[in-house]
Amino acid sequence: MNIVILTGRFGMGHVKCAEAIKESLEMKNDVTVHTVDFMDWIFPKSSKAIYGGFSLLVSKVPRIYNYLNVASGKYGKVPLKKALVRKIDKLIDEYDLDMIISDIPISGKYISAYKDIRKCKIPLYTYITDITVHEEWIADNVEKYFVGDVSTKIALIEKGVPSNKIHITGIPVKSEFHKSFEKGIKPALVKTEADKKQVLIMGGGLGMIPSDDNLLQALNNMKNVNAVLIAGKNIKLVEMAKAKFPNIEVIGYTDRVADFMKASDVIVTKPGGITTFEAIASKTPLYVVEPFLEQEKGNAEFIRIKGLGRVVDKDNKNKGADLQAFLNNQDLLLEMKGNMQRVTDSFEAVDPVCDFEMGENRIWA
Repeated sequence: MNIVILTGRFGMGHVKCAEAIKESLEMKNDVTVHTVDFMDWIFPKSSKAIYGGFSLLVSKVPRIYNYLNVASGKYGKVPLKKALVRKIDKLIDEYDLDMIISDIPISGKYISAYKDIRKCKIPLYTYITDITVHEEWIADNVEKYFVGDVSTKIALIEKGVPSNKIHITGIPVKSEFHKSFEKGIKPALVKTEADKKQVLIMGGGLGMIPSDDNLLQALNNMKNVNAVLIAGKNIKLVEMAKAKFPNIEVIGYTDRVADFMKASDVIVTKPGGITTFEAIASKTPLYVVEPFLEQEKGNAEFIRIKGLGRVVDKDNKNKGADLQAFLNNQDLLLEMKGNMQRVTDSFEAVDPVCDFEMGENRIWA
């Protein structure tokens, strides 16, 4: 079976989700999986500008991004010109596809429209990478949706998607986040004093810190904390943080995020969908500042309702003291770890290949 996963660099969450899906499906027999950046494939000359514009909107003018995000859901159809149809023809022919998986809204819309035009029977599966779901995720010719929580399923049903087309599987993360912590990672992550807490600070794939300098300054001054900031590819943030916060270990890009998460007592971060579910898999409670981006608001509410972490008001002037109290509440942290395990235990053990094979069996029956 030949499968392609269509993803995009709108932040790195979608790409990480695609990597996790690919890793999982490649464990099956007779399955070949390819990951394709949909924007690069369909719009090769303009994809760089599209991604650059997205990053600019999210980091500099999030109000406009929120407006466009809501507005985009009002349009059910996408323009599919002949040239774009031919590009999808080429995608299908080049990979000799038996299945298409999408983890960004635009690819689901385009492939759905293509299936109508070409009367194509190749099954299309969609993974939704946030808890909140907008209409932009919904397309006519999607075989099944894989979602992170029952609230996402309910929202889809309210928007007209049949219940039997939705599986609650959690947002996919790579297997390394589920594995037990292994010794041997860098010494800076190993607590040298029994009473010190390990705090990991992450800013998401775009390298944006989750709060203001006051919270980082508070962490820098805490005597009972070892703090590590992963800044991703944001070189300016690396340089700034090293200069301003000498007691925080600052790291740029790393491929050992899972090790850092599992070695930490608390993760201070933006509530992105992938980061949230990586933390759940790692059983590490979250501390997030109330976000502004629409999709992250839904993720933050999920964290709050499920008891997976602390969501602090963005206008709270005492975030440092609030975080310190959170770190000192060992009973609460243990309770949150248990809540994370219960969330994981609730997921359905199904994926697109499994669903496809079950469908074939039902046909033959």
